[in-house]
Amino acid sequence: MEDLLQHFSDPNIMDIKMGKRTFLELEVKNPVLRKDLYEKMVTIDPNAPTEEERQQEAITKLRYMQFREQESSTADLGFRIEAIRMSGEPPNTNLKKTKTRDQVAQVVMKFFKGRREKLASLLTRLKEIREKFENSKFFKDHEIIGSSLLIMYDHDKTSAWMIDFAKTIPVDNGLKLDHRSPWRIGNHEDGYLGGLDNLIMIVQGVVDGKQPVILEDIPKEES
Repeated sequence: MEDLLQHFSDPNIMDIKMGKRTFLELEVKNPVLRKDLYEKMVTIDPNAPTEEERQQEAITKLRYMQFREQESSTADLGFRIEAIRMSGEPPNTNLKKTKTRDQVAQVVMKFFKGRREKLASLLTRLKEIREKFENSKFFKDHEIIGSSLLIMYDHDKTSAWMIDFAKTIPVDNGLKLDHRSPWRIGNHEDGYLGGLDNLIMIVQGVVDGKQPVILEDIPKEES
C-alpha cells in the first residue's frame, strides 16, 4: 500500500473509471424482470424502454446496467470520468454526461488548464501503463472490473496510477483475456485496454493540437 498523495503538494486530481463493463457477470445473470429497475430507467430517460419493455413495465438487471453505461462514455469509449478535484476546490462528480470524444477532450484540457507539457507527461505515463498491462501475465487471466486510473499533477509532477482492484477476479477454464474484445456473457472481457487506447488517443490529440477543443467550464456539481 502507498499513499500516492505524498508525492504531491495540493494536487489536481482526476478519477477515471476504466472498462466497457463495470459490473461482474455474476451480478447480471439473473433473468428476473424487475419493475424497480424499469422505473429507474424511465426516471433517467423516458424514451429508453423498448415497446416490449413498456408493455412489461420491467427489465432485467443486465439491461439496466448496460443502459446506465450507455448514458456515459463507458459504452462507446471504454472509460468515463468519474470525478475531478481542482486544487483549492471541492470535488466535482457532475460528469456523467461527458460522453463524446470532444467532450472528454474539453474536460481534459480544462483540467490541465491548457498546459500541454503536463499533458505530454501524462501521455508518456499512460503509454507506460498500457505496455506493462499488455505484458503482464496476471492481467491475461484476470478480469478487471470497476478499476480506475488516478491522475494527479501539481507544479512539479504529473503522473497516473491504476487503483481499485476489489473486483479483479481470476478467470477459469484456461481463458486468456485481451481486454479489448467485445464482452459476451462467459468470455469475461472487460474492455480495459480498449478504454486505455481511446484515452491515449484523445490525450494525444490534445497534445498535438489536433483535437477540436473549446475551453468551456467543467460542469459544476449539481446542488
